[in-house]
Amino acid sequence: MSASNNRIFSIVSEQEISRLDEMMKNFDLDVSISMSYIRRIQGLQFKHLERRFSGIQGNTLKRYMHQSYPSMRPLHIVAAYSWITMVPMTAFFTNLGKKKFYSGMNSNLVEALACIGRLPTETLDSFLAMICSMINKESRLEFLTFRSKLESEYGKMDDHSHLFPPDILDLDVFAIDYYRSVAIAVKKFREENNLSIATMSRVLGLSKHSYSALENPNKTTHFPVSIGFRVMQGFQLNTHVNFTSEMKYFPEFHKLRQVQHIQHVRERLTVEALRRLGESERESMVKILIILLDTYK
Repeated sequence: MSASNNRIFSIVSEQEISRLDEMMKNFDLDVSISMSYIRRIQGLQFKHLERRFSGIQGNTLKRYMHQSYPSMRPLHIVAAYSWITMVPMTAFFTNLGKKKFYSGMNSNLVEALACIGRLPTETLDSFLAMICSMINKESRLEFLTFRSKLESEYGKMDDHSHLFPPDILDLDVFAIDYYRSVAIAVKKFREENNLSIATMSRVLGLSKHSYSALENPNKTTHFPVSIGFRVMQGFQLNTHVNFTSEMKYFPEFHKLRQVQHIQHVRERLTVEALRRLGESERESMVKILIILLDTYK
């Protein structure tokens, strides 16, 4: 991630720092609401989540999703949760419960978009084919033309089931792997862009001591999820995928982030197909989609 690919400022203004700090006022609240919203929409019980993770208690997960919980939500926890639910991590940076991320879409479409990442490509293709069989020929041809143009621009929905998380994700090992990668990548990012430790710590909202710990690949220290948001906003990055490029135990997590744009294709195709149905039919198809997802929890 070099300066040639992103607009980087060696000196971030106090006004920009103040803006970031202002955005942090409800940040943890939005993250907790988004995590809880995805859990509810995907029909995930806490007892199920406990079976998917090792290294964390169910009550701890509940606290992270509770709006009144005053402490930070760890970056690696939100990252791991995004993998389990197959929802882009950046989606948790906004309040999905208030539909900010899916602005302008009705609740049926929001529910569909919150689920489709977990579906194997073959299953999603079958779901879209079902919708095509329900609409008239003209609408079907319009949809197929839309799909062809979209996939020519962003790429086809290749199967990504090999990038699904393990049945049981060891959070202790994941944290070690994740923060080690972040440490290596963030230091490289700072040096490539001639950024001082003072600038990095101010943008990320950390003390210089805490930031130095962030760059230490040999010691696992938990950091708030807010630093992921702040690094993107503060340095105007369009992605944070490079920060997971050094993951060794879970390379699939990084590879999934590399093809995250395919999630955009899935979302656009699902929205386009569902919007061609009547309200009652659309509601029924979303219910079918959610039932399908029960197979892939």
